[in-house]
Amino acid sequence: MGTYSHDVMIVGGGAGGLTAAVGCAQLGMKTALVDKERLGGDCLHYGCVPSKTLLKTASVYHAMTDAGRYGLPSVEPPPVDMSAVNARVAKVIAGIEVHDSPERFRALGAEVFLGEAQFSSPHEIVIDGETRLSAPSVILATGSSPRAIPFRGIEEAGYLTNIDAFSLPKLPPRIATIGAGPIGVELSQAFRRLGAQVTILDLAPHVLPREDADMAGFVQERLSEEGVSLRLGSTIVRVERSGSVKKVHVTRSDGVEEVLEVDEILMAVGRQGNTSGLALENAGVTVEKGFVVADSKLRTSQRHILAVGDINGRYQFTHVAGAEGSLAVRRLALHAGGSMDYRSVPWCTYTDPELASVGHNEASAKAAGIDYDTIVQPFGSTDRAQAEGEPAGRMKILLDRKGRVIGTQIAGYHAGELLTPSLFAVGKRWKAGAIMAPIYPYPTLSELHKKAVSAQMAPRLFNDRVRRVLRLLFRYRGTAGTTRA
Repeated sequence: MGTYSHDVMIVGGGAGGLTAAVGCAQLGMKTALVDKERLGGDCLHYGCVPSKTLLKTASVYHAMTDAGRYGLPSVEPPPVDMSAVNARVAKVIAGIEVHDSPERFRALGAEVFLGEAQFSSPHEIVIDGETRLSAPSVILATGSSPRAIPFRGIEEAGYLTNIDAFSLPKLPPRIATIGAGPIGVELSQAFRRLGAQVTILDLAPHVLPREDADMAGFVQERLSEEGVSLRLGSTIVRVERSGSVKKVHVTRSDGVEEVLEVDEILMAVGRQGNTSGLALENAGVTVEKGFVVADSKLRTSQRHILAVGDINGRYQFTHVAGAEGSLAVRRLALHAGGSMDYRSVPWCTYTDPELASVGHNEASAKAAGIDYDTIVQPFGSTDRAQAEGEPAGRMKILLDRKGRVIGTQIAGYHAGELLTPSLFAVGKRWKAGAIMAPIYPYPTLSELHKKAVSAQMAPRLFNDRVRRVLRLLFRYRGTAGTTRA
């Protein structure tokens, strides 16, 4: 194609696409940003923002009912008004949405087009069958959507996904959540705290099966304590509807068959890439299992077409999409090359307690054949955790044979906020001692890092051999800690 309408076309207006659009436009590229409906993506409208808003609301309501634990008078609040809860969720979305408006991106230099995009060739798209755009470089950033498993009878019975969860006219009295991953457990805990009876169903042996069982166990224990019923290791046989009641037929791990009667079913079994309708076959882009195939440089089977965010199926997190969008700018606008380093990608499940991870956990280290040691520190070892009434949880640091940090998991209060030192440790290949070096303010939860590494290093410094050498060199007279017959 001799003449192009733009320097770069970005198809998809979620975190990855918006990051790429800002960078490319501000660096002087004529940029076309295309989204079928509105900017902001699933994260803003149906994911991260509304779910964390709902979780906070549920947490406050739960704290009201749990006031006695803090030495306060017990409170029995009235039932939750979901319309008021939803109004708050919508208000938070609206407050953030202004930063993702078409007007803002047009002011930054990008041309914004709303409509259905289809590829007519590797360098050309058609929007709503009318507007034709073309560019030598293309970024695919169409994201993902909820996946559904076709259990027998599920379509006839009907179900909810995260798309529906934040606009319910009323709180369903009984909910069955299919899926014990992050979305399933977050929403299940929120709805339980707001007053619903919730049952989680999954074939996995524990919640958050991607995490180590000992760490996920803290979340699982809290869910059980709060009244969430768990049917783990269970198989769903079929679903049927009888009037307003939905019946989920389950074979439990012990072989017993059970019928759960609920008012709503929440499907939370993962995500699928938004590739349908793009006519990617016209662009020569390879798709496998619903996701666009891309390498660590974000290149698809067509080297001029990059795939960022959920669409490439790597890590389905907003922060990863943003990082990939930045790399796309570096590669296309600056011609500087570069690739993604996925070894230090962090993630967090925002249950109470939270579970945050970066780098290897024990399961992935074993799968990779890596020899490792662990440092484990109880969360309640910090005075601040005790003061907050949040002693449950632990930190686990994995070290390779050279003593370098290759992964950290934290289960506990505000675990996601506490992960920062380990982001540097894993990314920079620090040894554990580097985490202990700063002076941490007291009393804070962040002291957990120093306590963890101190506990691991103490036996190397405070032992009989070191004391004997020091007494010999400096004639110390102390005997504390020496081994006696």
